[in-house]
Amino acid sequence: MLDLYDYLNIAFYFLFVIGVGVVFSRRNRNTSDYFRSGGVLPWWMTGASAWMASFSAWTFTGAAGKMYTSGPYVLGLYYSALVPLLLLMLAVSHRFRRMRVVTPLEAVRLRYGASAQQFFAWMRLPLMLLLGGVALNALGVFMATLFNVPLPVVIVVSGLAMTLLSLLGGAFGVAAGDFVQLLLVVIVSGAVAACALALPDIGGWSGLWRQAPPAHHDLSSLARTELIVAWILALAVTKLFESASMDASAKFLMARNERHARLSVVIPLIGTLLGPLLWLVPPTVAAIRHPDLATLFPALKFPAEAAFLVTAREVLPSGMLGLLVCGIFAATLTTLYASVNQLAGIFVRNYYLPVLRPDADEQRLLAVSKVVSGVLGCLVIALGLLVNGLCRLNLFDLLNQLAASLAVPLAVPLTFGLFFKRTPSWSSWSTVLVGLGCSLAVRLLFLPEMLDGRFGLRGPFLPEEVTQLNLIATVTVVTAASTAWFFFTSLFYRRSTPAYQAAVEAFFDRLRTPLGETRPGERPEDPGVALPVGRLCLIYGVFIALFAGIPNPASGRFCFLACGAVMGGVGGLLTLRRRTR
Repeated sequence: MLDLYDYLNIAFYFLFVIGVGVVFSRRNRNTSDYFRSGGVLPWWMTGASAWMASFSAWTFTGAAGKMYTSGPYVLGLYYSALVPLLLLMLAVSHRFRRMRVVTPLEAVRLRYGASAQQFFAWMRLPLMLLLGGVALNALGVFMATLFNVPLPVVIVVSGLAMTLLSLLGGAFGVAAGDFVQLLLVVIVSGAVAACALALPDIGGWSGLWRQAPPAHHDLSSLARTELIVAWILALAVTKLFESASMDASAKFLMARNERHARLSVVIPLIGTLLGPLLWLVPPTVAAIRHPDLATLFPALKFPAEAAFLVTAREVLPSGMLGLLVCGIFAATLTTLYASVNQLAGIFVRNYYLPVLRPDADEQRLLAVSKVVSGVLGCLVIALGLLVNGLCRLNLFDLLNQLAASLAVPLAVPLTFGLFFKRTPSWSSWSTVLVGLGCSLAVRLLFLPEMLDGRFGLRGPFLPEEVTQLNLIATVTVVTAASTAWFFFTSLFYRRSTPAYQAAVEAFFDRLRTPLGETRPGERPEDPGVALPVGRLCLIYGVFIALFAGIPNPASGRFCFLACGAVMGGVGGLLTLRRRTR
């Protein structure tokens, strides 16, 4: 399936990203550098890093499998994030940056106190590890299919690579690598989509839509319209709380100031609008040309999750399938080592420093941070293997259910806490416990058949409707109960200690105080950021363009030249921008 040129592409990619980690490791002089790049990055870097953190190999496996079976239906998942992203830009991102902390959970301590900080640290750690295991499993599904090797082997090798990158580069390496690899993901996705649409038996967008399976045209065969709308709304509520929660502020803490924090949302917005249209094409082409993927991939638990790969290997020129592999690695590894970096920050800054070694200096904290990054990376690998052995849901539905069941209860108090201050310190952790209890109750007690004859719904329910109703019920009950409880606790605010009330007032004073272009104790924008990132893009662009010389039809050579020109062109613009200042 892969040839020598593909393996050259893959080898260069791994050498490249390890080189990025080594180069930027020299910038890590303290934990502020290691966990948030010193708060000096421009918006285009933080925005690229934020968007890269929003997707992984799951986009090319779980989401692609859903696109294969149901087509445009999946766009509801992506576009449900548009309104939350707009609210993030207008009302939340600048508040994140004004918190003036190194890690998000330090803001939790300022808002709710030290006990709440410890509670969320120990609650957040296992959830992020579990989500990392799911993402690593998604990458393993894709790569095991491609390389025809056992899935556990791929999970272990990929996880070790992720751990090494996180340990070396810190937040600087994560952000720089994210920008270059974002370009790689967009380029390779565009190449696969363009080549697939150019197939004679597809005939462009019109031919794609005309030949798509009936389920792609008639969503009523999957679920009733009112349930699809309710499902999208439930996803939007989930994404709103996830994106506006204090513990989602890590990328925005890297921004140079609040204006850059706002602008950084532009890239995720554009990516959310256009990216799904590119990712929709290859699975739909696979549905047209290969209506039964189980015959091609009998060993896969969910064969539809190989839909993107099937189309890519059929349409890409020799050598470019390796570029796709690099793009898939980029989409997942950047997300994973960013998560490991944040997890290390949670442990070191929110437990090791305040509890175990309050007198530790920055050099010791930096050394401990790297050790913890390695240990956490190994835990993600172990969970990736566990998810593979136990998971009975497809990756698409698994990720959505995890977000609704676990992430929403944690996010509700950390979202409202940015805007409403008159709640006691225990309002944070008690709200989470109420939400988790309701989530468990829905999981154990709710049956879709309970809604038969209610709200205009009549059974029996289709399989997709059962999945939708479980998600809708979880989001509705958890959100309503958690919100009601959080505001109910405000009745007890006056009983809080004067010290706690003063701390809350100080936290909200921070949120009301704008950041200037420079701040005491913080560096202005690092003058060396744009230039090295531009050079990295130029190097990678030239490497890709050189593959135009390998034996391929003219269209294949053009693909390499076009991809190399885009990557190199962006690098050239960044280099010139820096030199003309």
